[in-house]
Amino acid sequence: MLKVLGSVLVGATLATVFACSAESPTPSDGTAGMAATGAGSGGAPAAVGGAGAAAGGASVAGASSTAGAGGSSAGAGGSSTGGAATGGAAGVGGQGGAGHTVVASAGCGKANPVKGSRTIMTGGQSAMFNVNLPDNYAASTPMPLGFGFHGFNNGACGPTGGECRGFAQLPAVTVYMKSIGAGWEQSEVLEKNITFFQDVLKLMKAEYCIDESRVFVAGVSSGGQFIEYLSCRFGDTLWQTTAVSASVVNAAKTNCKGTPPVLVIHGATDQAGNYGQGVAEMFAARNGCSGTPPAGLAQAKTDMMAAFNAKKAEHVCLDWASCTANPVRYCISSQITYSGLTHGWPEVGGTLIGDFQKLVH
Repeated sequence: MLKVLGSVLVGATLATVFACSAESPTPSDGTAGMAATGAGSGGAPAAVGGAGAAAGGASVAGASSTAGAGGSSAGAGGSSTGGAATGGAAGVGGQGGAGHTVVASAGCGKANPVKGSRTIMTGGQSAMFNVNLPDNYAASTPMPLGFGFHGFNNGACGPTGGECRGFAQLPAVTVYMKSIGAGWEQSEVLEKNITFFQDVLKLMKAEYCIDESRVFVAGVSSGGQFIEYLSCRFGDTLWQTTAVSASVVNAAKTNCKGTPPVLVIHGATDQAGNYGQGVAEMFAARNGCSGTPPAGLAQAKTDMMAAFNAKKAEHVCLDWASCTANPVRYCISSQITYSGLTHGWPEVGGTLIGDFQKLVH
């Protein structure tokens, strides 16, 4: 059941704080840099939504739920009372939808593109990736393109199994690459995986109808650390990035290009990256946000630990204030993902990404 916990006023921005209760899923990922117990698939249905709560109370809108391995779909909408509006489409200084110019890729007009499992030659070796096309895909209509990156020692992140729950339900063509090596960002494989990403991105633009101005990436654990490298090296061409259960990668903090909107999702008990706050702070500094964490953060952590101890799958999201470039959002999840802890991609992950993308559309 969807529960609105309240609203946190962050500078001039009203950040909606909400939570979902759901059954805990099956195990999904290993700890950062360590062998995993194996990729989970699906998990239990979750009641989710992009509900908006206005300052001073009021209504809830847009709650929805979806059963199955694919995860949950995003609820849309919100409400406004007393002059303060929040919800799925609220603006926080992101890239305006009205001024968005679609950049059609060379693949537009090519009928019957391949979907499912594919291979590509990259750096002199063969590598594997999966392609998912939404039901409304049309060769004449450019769509956003999303990449989902798995955790250490796990299989491809989706679309129908693996860790990236809900990612395939986003209104986009989505790709799930299998890393060269057990992980993505280790020194012996980093550059190979960077080249792999570039090669698949080039292929997707050539063979599928993609909006080249709407390329986004998301990754969990080792994949989340890989996101930090991609955000730094290609941030001037990425529409939006999401790091899930990631540690801070100091090597990915220098000579960065661009300041894309960033979503950080982290488990309440997961100590990596100072419980994810260090990752959010890194991106907040890059995006010219306030040096002070969002108001209500301490209480949010307390609430999520209480939910974890009660074995309730809930989440809280807060926005950094005063970002001069693009927004940074930090979501904390209490959902147990594997081994009785919260390190991993939560059931609501795809929904949180969809809600954030509405904000920066």
